[in-house]
Amino acid sequence: AVVSTPPHWLAERLGLFEELWAAQVKRLASMAQKEPRAIKMSLPGGQKVDAVAWNTTPYQLAQQISPALADTAVAAQVNGELYDLERPLETDSDLRFLTFDSPEGKATIRGSELPVLERICQELTAAAQPFRRLEASRDQLRQLFKAEYARRGFFEVKTPTLFSTKLWEQSGHWEHYQEDMFAVQPPGSDRPASSQSDHSTRHTTDTLALKPMNCPAHCLMFAHRPRSWRELPLRLADFGALHRAEASGGLCGLTRLRCFQQDDAHIFCTTDQLEAEIQSCLDFLRSVYAVLGFSFRLALSTRPSGFLGDPCLWDQAEQVLQQALKEFGEPWNLNPGDGAFYGPKIDVHLHDALGRPHQCGTIQLDFQLPLRFDLQYKGQAGALERPVLIHRAVLGSVERLLGVLAESCRGRWPLWLSPFQVVVIPVGPKQEEYARETQQSLRAAGLVCDLDADSGLTLGRKIRRAQLAHYNFQFVVGQKEQRKRTVNIRTRDNRLLGEWSLPEAVQRLVELQNTRVPNAEEIF
Repeated sequence: AVVSTPPHWLAERLGLFEELWAAQVKRLASMAQKEPRAIKMSLPGGQKVDAVAWNTTPYQLAQQISPALADTAVAAQVNGELYDLERPLETDSDLRFLTFDSPEGKATIRGSELPVLERICQELTAAAQPFRRLEASRDQLRQLFKAEYARRGFFEVKTPTLFSTKLWEQSGHWEHYQEDMFAVQPPGSDRPASSQSDHSTRHTTDTLALKPMNCPAHCLMFAHRPRSWRELPLRLADFGALHRAEASGGLCGLTRLRCFQQDDAHIFCTTDQLEAEIQSCLDFLRSVYAVLGFSFRLALSTRPSGFLGDPCLWDQAEQVLQQALKEFGEPWNLNPGDGAFYGPKIDVHLHDALGRPHQCGTIQLDFQLPLRFDLQYKGQAGALERPVLIHRAVLGSVERLLGVLAESCRGRWPLWLSPFQVVVIPVGPKQEEYARETQQSLRAAGLVCDLDADSGLTLGRKIRRAQLAHYNFQFVVGQKEQRKRTVNIRTRDNRLLGEWSLPEAVQRLVELQNTRVPNAEEIF
């Protein structure tokens, strides 16, 4: 599609990109100036070509080898790692070029996207658009995420934790979900709050309930003023604490709690926008899970026995979700009768290291709450119409996902997620000052770094303690390292990586963190 008027967020994103790009160019130029060493790249068949660390790119080598290769290459493999063609090479490596005609080159892109990608690439090539690869730090990525969040059109909102039970009666939760909610009464009310064993719907007008979900509050926000079709889809995101009265026997570590947070969002849209919004939710879910290293299984949960609303609306909602799953292309199965009481849903199941399934993300289609809250908007023809509501969570319970991640990692977090990235260990008290300087350098680069200056332990015991705590890296500094301004590096698996200059070691860790590799200790 041709965008005649660029959206408002585009200028902001381009400005941010150019700012970060300039910083990256400056950093790479500094690295090339500090370390202009010759390196050799080994090609398939035994041929070797010369390059300069932090300067030469795979594309430059492709041009040197053959102009035809430079024209057809889409990516490179450097020691088995996928590199784009403009990424500077760093050290002696095995180099292989991937062309679009090869299976490996095509595998870098999902097959269903190839026709669209070919068309876009042809258009961009004709327009002489440059392709540029940007590496950003964790703080910079937060800026990029905010820009991406705004690009998707979400508005972050905050809603109260306590609501009158009248709200939950209107939404249907008091009838269907009351025994899983915490009811409370303010001081001075007529009688104490009902216990969990008393599930009567009779209560005083000032009875309150802790919110177990955000959707009724978001419906109130939609309904607080007249709406137009021009405002849709309206996407509201809420990260507030939720409370659910789980049975004590159902509580389990981080995976099932009575108080938790969700990356919760609700999308109010027209029926014509429904398919595109669901596909967008599925695509966002896939991209996040890919970064976290999770495979997932999808399930379509259909109408339960105690459902609300018209069966015809349920049939329509289930058909929409089923069609979206077919177009998404990932495996899925049918889960009859396990939908929410207000609508069918797509559940996302992950497996931890013990093979136990956990339901995390979800996409739920809801025709009932817009009816119960009488939500309306003025359509293009001027008549009042009713929106459709999509409930969406990518991570689901943040605590649950954290628990699943911990199980999957077995406590050995990848560098980019680790709460214990580096520990600096001075050999003796005379090296403590230099060890603190090393710690400050790592922290200034945005890395998590601790210092073990316990004079009561031997060096061997400090190293063992760091390994048991699963620090990804240990920087040991003795008299020689202090004199040379270097560090001696070990991994949590006790691999000896040798002596590195402090700036080079810090820079390498930043690169490994920003590329979010799962095995930083192996490829340092």
